[in-house]
Amino acid sequence: MWNLKDKTIVISGATNGIGKAAALELAKQGPKLLLTYRNQELADNLVAEIKTASPDASVEIIYCDFSVQSSIRECAAKIISSQEKIDVLINNAGVVNTSYHETLEGIENTFAVNHLGYFLFTNLLINKMRGPEESRIINVSSAAHSFVKDMNWENINFKGDFGRGMKVYSQSKLANVLFTRHLAIKLSTDNVSVNAIHPGGVNTALGGQNKALFGKILKIMLKPFFRSPLKGASSIVYLATKNDDGITGEYFVDCKQAKSSSYSQNLQEAQKLWDLSEQLVDEKFSL
Repeated sequence: MWNLKDKTIVISGATNGIGKAAALELAKQGPKLLLTYRNQELADNLVAEIKTASPDASVEIIYCDFSVQSSIRECAAKIISSQEKIDVLINNAGVVNTSYHETLEGIENTFAVNHLGYFLFTNLLINKMRGPEESRIINVSSAAHSFVKDMNWENINFKGDFGRGMKVYSQSKLANVLFTRHLAIKLSTDNVSVNAIHPGGVNTALGGQNKALFGKILKIMLKPFFRSPLKGASSIVYLATKNDDGITGEYFVDCKQAKSSSYSQNLQEAQKLWDLSEQLVDEKFSL
């Protein structure tokens, strides 16, 4: 097992669901935790819960709204100025929307938070991860990435074609896997591993913004089959703690390497997504 004692771990969207479960579990091993939040009360409660379970834990909370690029930049700047090294970055913040709305930058909210949030946050922090010592990036994706056959390049926002939002969410999760594979190649000589995970069907607050996603009756029917947040976080904990085995650019389910969709392995499409992402955040990143 990789020793996390005194290592620095950044987790986005850590105040509920699998992000919270991962934070509580990883805190037991003595790292410094930097947790992003949007809700102050939930963040304070999480810190108290971590401290109760792991009294010696080092925990810092930092506000970040992943739908606002300036907020991501401000959060990243605080981390960069205060930390010498980031050992593990867990990109977990996410949303599910059932109605169409755009961010201040004119980007559909689901894609902005679930993909561009990962893309911008990671690229801003990456220089704190490169170096002679190993570091790890873990991107929370979903099996839903395979529900769409490709990226909707002609209408990346799905404007006028949003439907109930499932294909929009699935595209954002597909983007997570494409981003993971491309970033892994870019960092292949930098001692930084990059892997994606599918947490399974987890009974979390994700989608709480839109209760109509499943409908009350369907949700009641599905509840017995939901996994606990801790079970959903198991692949995160596994990738953060396993011994270095050189695996990067891969997709994990239940702590095991799994096969993602064939399209998600298309490196030309991954490059196209990278180029578009740079355009949408108005910054080029040379890795």
